[in-house]
Amino acid sequence: MCGNNNGNPQDDTLSPDGKQVWDIVEFGQSWKVTSESSRCQDTCDGDCGRCRWDQAVTYKAETWCGKLSQHSGPFRSCHDTISPNIYVKNCIYDLCANEGHRDVLCHAFETYADDCQEEGINVSDWRTTVGCPLTCPPNSTYSTCGLAFLPSCNIPAVSSSCAAVTTCVDTCVCHEGLVLDANTCIPPSECGCVFRGLFYGLGEEFWGDLTCTQRCVCDAEQRQAVCRDSGCGTEEECRVEEGIQDCYPRSFVVCTAVGATHYETFDGKRFIFQGTCVYLLVGLCEDTQNLVGFQVLVQNGHRSDNLMLSIAMVTVKVYNKTISISREHPGKIMIDEQLINLPYHYSERKIVVYRHGQDAVVVTDFGLVVTYDWYSHVTTMVPSGFTNALCGLCGNYNGAASDDMMMRNNHVTSDPDAFGSSWKVTDVPGCGERSTVECSSTLAPSWLQQEVSGMGCEIILEVDGPFRACHSHVNGHQYFQSCIHDSCLFPDQEEGICPVIALYATACQAAGVSIGRWRTDNFCYIPCPSNSSYELCSHTCQHTCGIDSATCQGWCREGCTCQDGFMLSGDECVPMSHCGCSYHGVYYKEGETFYPTKQEMCQCLFGGTVECQNTSRPDGGHGKVISDVIQSPLQLSSTCVATGDHTYVTFDGMAFNITGTCSYILTQTCTSDNVRSFMVTIQKEAWQKGKVSGIQVLSVEVYGVTLTLKQGKRADVMVDSISHHLPTILSEGQVQVYPHGTGVLLRTDFGLIVHYDLVQHVMVTVPQTYMGRLCGLCGNYNGQGNDEFQLSSGQLAPDATAFGSAWKTTDTPCNDTCPKDECPTCTEEKVAVLQKPNYCGLLTAPEGPFGSCHRIIDPVPYSQSCIHDLCMTGGDTHVLCQSIQSYVTACQGTSVAVGTWRMSSFCSPTCPANSTYSLCTNTCANICTGNTTTCPQTCTEGCQCHQGSVFDGHRCVPKDYCECFRDGEYYKPHEMLFQDHCQHRCTCVPGQGLTCHDHTCTEDEFCEIQEGVLGCIKKSEEKLREEGSFRCKVDLGEIEG
Repeated sequence: MCGNNNGNPQDDTLSPDGKQVWDIVEFGQSWKVTSESSRCQDTCDGDCGRCRWDQAVTYKAETWCGKLSQHSGPFRSCHDTISPNIYVKNCIYDLCANEGHRDVLCHAFETYADDCQEEGINVSDWRTTVGCPLTCPPNSTYSTCGLAFLPSCNIPAVSSSCAAVTTCVDTCVCHEGLVLDANTCIPPSECGCVFRGLFYGLGEEFWGDLTCTQRCVCDAEQRQAVCRDSGCGTEEECRVEEGIQDCYPRSFVVCTAVGATHYETFDGKRFIFQGTCVYLLVGLCEDTQNLVGFQVLVQNGHRSDNLMLSIAMVTVKVYNKTISISREHPGKIMIDEQLINLPYHYSERKIVVYRHGQDAVVVTDFGLVVTYDWYSHVTTMVPSGFTNALCGLCGNYNGAASDDMMMRNNHVTSDPDAFGSSWKVTDVPGCGERSTVECSSTLAPSWLQQEVSGMGCEIILEVDGPFRACHSHVNGHQYFQSCIHDSCLFPDQEEGICPVIALYATACQAAGVSIGRWRTDNFCYIPCPSNSSYELCSHTCQHTCGIDSATCQGWCREGCTCQDGFMLSGDECVPMSHCGCSYHGVYYKEGETFYPTKQEMCQCLFGGTVECQNTSRPDGGHGKVISDVIQSPLQLSSTCVATGDHTYVTFDGMAFNITGTCSYILTQTCTSDNVRSFMVTIQKEAWQKGKVSGIQVLSVEVYGVTLTLKQGKRADVMVDSISHHLPTILSEGQVQVYPHGTGVLLRTDFGLIVHYDLVQHVMVTVPQTYMGRLCGLCGNYNGQGNDEFQLSSGQLAPDATAFGSAWKTTDTPCNDTCPKDECPTCTEEKVAVLQKPNYCGLLTAPEGPFGSCHRIIDPVPYSQSCIHDLCMTGGDTHVLCQSIQSYVTACQGTSVAVGTWRMSSFCSPTCPANSTYSLCTNTCANICTGNTTTCPQTCTEGCQCHQGSVFDGHRCVPKDYCECFRDGEYYKPHEMLFQDHCQHRCTCVPGQGLTCHDHTCTEDEFCEIQEGVLGCIKKSEEKLREEGSFRCKVDLGEIEG
């Protein structure tokens, strides 16, 4: 592809057979060697690689690529020797392809500077001029004209001719008396050993020959390599992989667990075990030389409020690190009890964790690979070197399935419950080993013999189905039987069969088989985040911020793939230019703040750079050290709450009470520096004796519009003065409003989230970027809880009542506190009763259904609010249920799984037709907007529409009712509306969608909004007189006035 070097550029595009090729893609194809990757492409898809004219103009300017050709710029001394024109063009192209990422611009400058210095042209200090600093390692300094060959530990490896080269390059130069070792400057006394021309660090082990028979170490005392006879294990072979010679396993084996809960051991033994404690899935049990110790633990848990069991948490313990992947935190992992984003690297890639398809993948440098889909499917792959050295639910890996159910006491059993129980590691409150649900023996045979047709488990074996190409490669009958077993255990629950079908799909793809699309919008549907779509064969790993493609292993997997131009940043798809930062192995999203030390605060800035400053942590805590970085709890956002009759909790966690019944500013932006402005207000109900003053109206002002939600109106939102059905999406996703659980969720594209239960509970969540920029009843969000009563003047209010009064929105008559002598009081006797677990005490009971949430959200403000509200209403059970539901909503909003609390005799749920109550559902995933809505990652209690139905805000309706969702607005069948100042009249016609026609109001009508609806309204007599077109009748005839 570099041409023939004959001095004639006209014949450079010749194919291997000597023919002239004019098409560049065809020319590249002709010189393609055998691909090592089936994923390579000869060209990009769609309209890629092209710059819009406005982009080209922007990037050609002297503040961007034009800096290369600027006559007075830092590269001017090189222009006569090397023309910068082609470099400018390449720079513009690369910036367009990479969304203007700063690193790409700096690389373009660096390429031209390097080529100039190769020609002996000393380019001036261009890095400082253009803002592309070179980050140097400790004990070194940046130099614009350093030696091309710096003094290093491996001096013998540098030939005398190279050492004599005096061409200067911009580089990092070690401080005097130090030499370069890899990318570190150290004293010569700390240098390692040179062995056969290659350099090795002190203490480093390596193979001394090409057949792995000599194992050597760089001895620190002798300063030379010391070798001994060695060799590979019986299940290993000596070979080179990715440039590293070592003993590699001849093969790998896999153990799997899926569904409720089906295990298959390394040696192929299948069994079902539904214990809900913590168990050893697999671990090193034989102290064998050269094998690294590890453990993989699993814990089963219930899904939703039903009996469906599946794996809820997977924990990998290796290299003194504890990696936990939990259903509670989809898209994230816990490292030593601290929540972090993916990807994660530890200690020179001893451990790498990344996302691939639906799975979190944990990879170690000794061949252990663990995957978990945050739902129910876990796999553990180990190299053949671990033969006869393992134990746990995955068996002993000795090649014989007959003794796989060997218990911890070395006795073999045939009872799965006894086998599983023997490998229990930890008790969890309420856990047990025995299966709590069984498939009826009379029902099972009929299920297992059902005909293979329709939608369900049968899809696995369908002759003409999506898996037909796989039947000859992977036996589907065992998967089919497992699927039938789970559907028998949990009839009418789709989540019982989907994991098993997905497991078969994965097995087929692992066997190299291309399968058909088997998921649909109505069957085993996977919701995807914004700017992504479901792909049957996705390569999520290759499109992830903070990871190199060399890390990505294995075949493609089904999952959500970011759209072109977007990358996966943690758990969301962002433009490539907005990828975050990797710091000490941990990935941080753009704008995220973290603390490398107790006295240092860092922030991930645009372009992947990290900026740090000396400070103390706002929470005063100590955090935990992860890969030498002190981690605060992952506070990417903060939430303020208004709940019940008079309780408020600020962003900084301070709870207070005000009994006023006015309209208040909950929170608003008080500074305009680099953040999107907004305001959230609430209007409290007028005070009535014996009743709770709920939240009558919630309003959010953002992007120049006012969105209003009213108490009890769960199907509509007012946008300015016009009523819209839910769901509503404004400006292609800038603002989204949709039903969520028992309430409504309003979400913006900059991270503001407002949840309103349409009764008495509002939660406002803001991203960390708003820290120190807010004011209102929710406080100033500065990380301090002692200055929350701050007024707009900057002074502190003397008490809560004065603070509340200062943030009233209007002068509309209202009360700052309850009427004199009528404020509700609660006797000690009443409080004692209401604190019991059958009342408000249920919220604070350590062993109750909400105990798992106490460490995340303090239940005390909710409990006190509950007691107050019950006191003033005389113990109204409906108020009790509403108070508890408010705490449940708050807990589920932070991904905490709460226990079942509603019963037929206590707070019994009611649901519309064609739906079923669920403690953990995602209403948003089943509304008319489909994939255009950014649904929460968390679930909430609510009514789940049955298959084939969607929720329209009031009830569950057939899915074809969604035909009239256009431009972010939902219209019901046969609904008529006016648009464009009544110049168009539209009707939602079933089967046709929204049809519109030109329209004009009649002479005695005018276009106006009434009660939130735009329409042609009959003119009043007064209006007609004003216009001079009033008609009346008298006995003498018709007179026009």
